[in-house]
Amino acid sequence: MCNESAISEYQRVRKEILEVGLITINPHAAGMIEIVPALYAPSYKRIYIKDDVFNKHWRHLKKSIAIGIENNPEYCSERGIEKPEDIVDLRVLHSYSREPYITNHGKIEYKARKQEQPKKTESKRARQSKLDNPKNIYFYSSNRDGSRQIHDKECEVLDSIPDEKFMGSSEVPDGYILCRKCKRKLLIRMGCYPNTKQIPTCAGFFQKYRVSTAELERMVYMGITFHAEDMSVMTVNGIEDNWQIRASGDGVSLWHNNYVKLSDTERYITDGFHEQKCNGNMTYMLHYIEGYTWEKHLEGEERKKVKAEEEARTIAHEEERRTHWYYRFIDRVKRFFGRK
Repeated sequence: MCNESAISEYQRVRKEILEVGLITINPHAAGMIEIVPALYAPSYKRIYIKDDVFNKHWRHLKKSIAIGIENNPEYCSERGIEKPEDIVDLRVLHSYSREPYITNHGKIEYKARKQEQPKKTESKRARQSKLDNPKNIYFYSSNRDGSRQIHDKECEVLDSIPDEKFMGSSEVPDGYILCRKCKRKLLIRMGCYPNTKQIPTCAGFFQKYRVSTAELERMVYMGITFHAEDMSVMTVNGIEDNWQIRASGDGVSLWHNNYVKLSDTERYITDGFHEQKCNGNMTYMLHYIEGYTWEKHLEGEERKKVKAEEEARTIAHEEERRTHWYYRFIDRVKRFFGRK
C-alpha cells in the first residue's frame, strides 16, 4: 500500500518492478471481473498497491483473499495468515508524525504519533542499532510474561514491541519459540546466514519446488545451510558433504561433491559435483541429504558388495550345473522320467 516515493526499498527494486493487474470479483462491475492495478517485485515476492487504489478496491480484494485463505488452510496456517488483513503491510506508509491503519470501512487513514521525549528517542536509536547489527538474527520482547516469540527482522509483529523492551540476539533465547507469522522467512534467514541478500532467491526456490515450512525447520535445526544466487541452482551444505539441487525442466536433479578415495574407508573432497542417482522431488532430495554420511555410504557399499558376491556365486553355481557332466546326466535322467 504505497506511493512509489514512499516505498523504502523502492530504489532497490525499481529496476525489476513490473506493472500487473490483480483479478478480483466485483458483482457490480461489467462481467463481474475487476482488474486492480498494482506493482510486483519478483525477487521479493511483494505486491505494491497505491493507497488510493487500495481504498477503492480493498472491499472486493478482501473477499477474494478470504476465499483463498479458506481454500488453502495448510499453506496459510504455516505462514500465520488467518484473515485478509494479515497479508497487508502498512509499514511503508509510516512516518515520524503519523501512523497508518485500516478503518472498519476498508480505508487507509492516519493517526498522529505522539511526539517522542528524549528518553524515547534514545530507546529508538538503541532499537535501530540492534536491527542494523548483522550478527542479530532473532528479535523479541524482553517481557517474559508475554508471548515469548522470536521474530524475523521484517516481521510486522515487531511494531508492537515497545522500544525499551526490544531485543536482538544471534542465538535463540531460552524458552522462546518461532513466530507463526514470520517463521518461514526466519528459517530461510537462519539457513542462508550470513548471505542474507540471498533470502528472496532461496525463498523463491523453496516456493517453486514446494518445500514445506516443516521441512525447512527440520533441515535448519539439523545444521544444514543453503545458498542460491539465482533460480538455476541451490547449494546445500549437508552434515558432512556439499550438494547442489539444480533446476531441470519442471523438476530438479541432485548433484554430490566430487571426492577421491584414499583407501577403503578414507577420502578427500575435491572441486566440482557429479550427478547423484536420486529421482524425486526437492523434498525427497533434502531427505536424502539429511540422511547421508560417509559412514552410511560405506555401509551401503559393503551391502552392495556382499549382494554382488552372492549373485556371482549363484551365477557360478548355475553355470556349473549347466556345464558339468554329472549335473547334465542327472537332468537327462529327470527328463527321461518326466520330471522337471
